[in-house]
Amino acid sequence: MAIDSYAPCPGGTGKKIKFCCSELVGDLEQLDRLVEGDQISAALDQVKRLATKHPGRACLLATQTKLELASKQFTEAATTAGQFLAAHPANPLALGQSAVTEAVAGRIQEAAALFDKAREAAMQTPEGGTPPLQELARIAATLVQAAAQLGHVGFAQGIVDWLVDTGVGSADELRLLAAIVGSSGVPAALRSRMPLEDLTGDVPWRPEFDAALAHARAWRLSQALAGFRSLKAGAATCRPLFANIGILCEMLARPVEASEAWLHVSRLGDVSPDDAIEAVGRAIALETEADPDRSPQIPFTSLAAPLSVPAGEEGTRALELLEDTLRHDPRSETTGFDRSAWVSRNAVPPRSVWRIYEAAVGDALPRLLASLLLFGRQTDKEPEAVLQGFGPDVAAAQPVVEGLVGCRFAKAADVPGMPVIPPTQWLLGAQFRLPVPTAPPAPPAAGELSTFDLLMQKQVAAVRDRFVEAWPDTPLPELLGKSPRQAAADPEGRRRVEALITEGEATARRLDLASGWTAVRERLGLPAPAAISADQPLEDVSPVRWHRLDMTKLPLEQLRGLVVLAMDAGFDRATERAAEALAARSDATPEDRWEALGALEERASTSVRKLELITHLRTLAKQLKASEGMLDVAELRVRLQRGDQTEIVRLLDRLRRDHSRDHRVIQALAQVLSEAGIDLSALAGQPGAGMAGGGAATAAAPEAGKLWTPGGGEQAGPAGEKKVIWTP
Repeated sequence: MAIDSYAPCPGGTGKKIKFCCSELVGDLEQLDRLVEGDQISAALDQVKRLATKHPGRACLLATQTKLELASKQFTEAATTAGQFLAAHPANPLALGQSAVTEAVAGRIQEAAALFDKAREAAMQTPEGGTPPLQELARIAATLVQAAAQLGHVGFAQGIVDWLVDTGVGSADELRLLAAIVGSSGVPAALRSRMPLEDLTGDVPWRPEFDAALAHARAWRLSQALAGFRSLKAGAATCRPLFANIGILCEMLARPVEASEAWLHVSRLGDVSPDDAIEAVGRAIALETEADPDRSPQIPFTSLAAPLSVPAGEEGTRALELLEDTLRHDPRSETTGFDRSAWVSRNAVPPRSVWRIYEAAVGDALPRLLASLLLFGRQTDKEPEAVLQGFGPDVAAAQPVVEGLVGCRFAKAADVPGMPVIPPTQWLLGAQFRLPVPTAPPAPPAAGELSTFDLLMQKQVAAVRDRFVEAWPDTPLPELLGKSPRQAAADPEGRRRVEALITEGEATARRLDLASGWTAVRERLGLPAPAAISADQPLEDVSPVRWHRLDMTKLPLEQLRGLVVLAMDAGFDRATERAAEALAARSDATPEDRWEALGALEERASTSVRKLELITHLRTLAKQLKASEGMLDVAELRVRLQRGDQTEIVRLLDRLRRDHSRDHRVIQALAQVLSEAGIDLSALAGQPGAGMAGGGAATAAAPEAGKLWTPGGGEQAGPAGEKKVIWTP
């Protein structure tokens, strides 16, 4: 396309093309046509020839770097970006593109420093020039994705805040970037947005503090941090100083220094106990950001052992006898596996896969320890057994399997990229073998728990009881290798333990698991936190404390906001308490109750409670004149779990009769039937199968982020948005 000679130079010089690179207009137009035609390689070859002919030209170096990044030539892009920066050290695009190449190489701290300089340089464009904000916004979007992927939440969120503050980028683009940050697994302690703090009181160094604060608010973060650092020696007891250092270090991807600043805040005498605990929690999250694999961790382990079986048909019979031994032992059970996943990576699949459990003791459920894979003879490999699982579990399973299989295991060769998890996640992720009914259970009576409910309660209770028993004496990386009982013996360690428990209570997905954290608190002799009364909790109370609010005293608007924000931020205990309070309010609107009951239905732990809430939602749907199709699907899911045959038939008939033309409902129905193990393709192939009116029983899975609201049509929500029961 034709290039306007009065448009800004694509090299970020701030000048217009006419006064910067007018002799290259024809070449730039040709490059544009190649890029628009998706001829990236040809465009790259062309720009390299031009760069050789016109060395050091900003527009060519910027274009070459961008094309090399687009074609994933990261080493070459880093070299070109270095040349660009050397030739134009104050050019915002040179700084920004160098930041991208550093981020791609995993050097996020260097990327953050360069991008901060790029922002500052963009704001210092000579008078009459045009800062390259749109191009810098594209660079910013790339950095947000890289930082979120590498776990540097503060840096990613800081860039999004800068884009919002400067008004660069569309609302949809900003929502997408915010969703990328939110879906990257933000630790609960870092979900609270910390504002920069003003200095209170009159002190000799106030002018220096205010100057640094002005730099920070103008997004000159490195200058601001240098100014605040210079005051540390003479202001060791100033909370705003160290809090601001912590905030700036988070945005500049300096998690170690940020953690030290928040720990300093927690030790100050004028900081409340709650604030001190949350500062420590923030420090712990930043320590993990700096070193995700700090010890002690629980590694995934593989042990291997050769199987002594003869060759030929006798060897096959020997393996069958071995599998028969495993099949009849109560500590093992066979399990299915995806053979195609092995074949797709050119690996030979095992003959069979087995789960290995602890021996049952009394009424206690046996815990799953490891997986046992049996491989037959291959052309280049003898038969072998492989035992896999997390380290302590494999160690417990090893003597059991050696006795069953008749071999001795040794550590297998290390495979790069095998997972490690923190001990707390290992304990909370335990699985137990549930008793399988010998005959299909009879459907429960109305108001009674189903067999599925009872089994899930046993599973959750087993996980909670083991966690409460083991966690206080388990060494944790968050406690610098100490166990919670050991750490609680001194004040600083005690704050660390309380920070972990507070986060666990606030974010536990189920109320019974939250009670496990409370039981741990009691077992360690830590006091229960007091309830909080506040008129404006969304402004005045940290999200980690929302579950402690006296919900009955909150203004209606605050309660509405609390349900939505707590749900979006993953503070499930606060969501549940706020939703219960909102649903009980006499001044709540039907829309309020719909939102609240939807949140409660999603979190209900039994089918009885889910059905009760769905009944209330049906009443509201009639008031709101909204379709009940998604409620029918939600109820069908529960009825399938309970085995209520009559109700299942009724709901399927109603869906066929009333909602067969609603594609959202049909998609959701397909998802539910798939979850229930119903072969939709086989069902669709039967004569007369499918929904009336052209509805497809084999509809695709629901699209992520699509929300249906009462009285409305289909509405796009941000990626990673929390699901509620009317989500197709």
